[in-house]
Amino acid sequence: MALIRVLPKGMSQEGGFVLVGAMLILLLLMLIGISASNTTTMEIHIAASDRVRKESFSQADGGTQLAVRLVEENLATPGGFTAVDADGVLTDPFTPPNNTVLIVDKTLSEDEGVPALPSDAARDVAYFPEGYNPALPNAPHTNITAGGVTSVTEGAGLQMVAGYEGKGKGTAGGGGQILYTIYSQHLGNAGSESVVQVDWRHVIGLELDSRY
Repeated sequence: MALIRVLPKGMSQEGGFVLVGAMLILLLLMLIGISASNTTTMEIHIAASDRVRKESFSQADGGTQLAVRLVEENLATPGGFTAVDADGVLTDPFTPPNNTVLIVDKTLSEDEGVPALPSDAARDVAYFPEGYNPALPNAPHTNITAGGVTSVTEGAGLQMVAGYEGKGKGTAGGGGQILYTIYSQHLGNAGSESVVQVDWRHVIGLELDSRY
């Protein structure tokens, strides 16, 4: 005699397939979540690296502005900077204490020729945004080198006709200039580094007033 199994109403032999299907869907959702998490983590790292890169470039670019000011002030100071303490820190007479600018070359403006690329071993000026601290040589800071070449500027001539007097009055212009090449290297967070080069022309005779 054959036995016949009668299932309750609403049940079938395929009831386990629903569980397997649900587990597969959960597995798929988990894989999608892991992938999205990895993508988000990578994007965060990219954004952080981009921020560090931009910050490093901005600091190096700001170093060139500082260098221009120091070169001009050095030109106005006979014999070079004198307001330098025993550690080589330039002391600003108007806003003391100033512990952020380290002067390695007191006659910064007298350098001739194209300077070497700056580094911790070869620099004319160092700028420490968070304050000069010899105990933290690897803290974010900016190294600067500058060198100038003196040359004669191009002049202009004009011969004027003064009516019945004929050729008479004349004017001419020209003079001397110092063309500086300035390098600024910023060593920033996460081992970042940026180097910016600018050229600065100083017209001889248009020096600033010395503060040092």
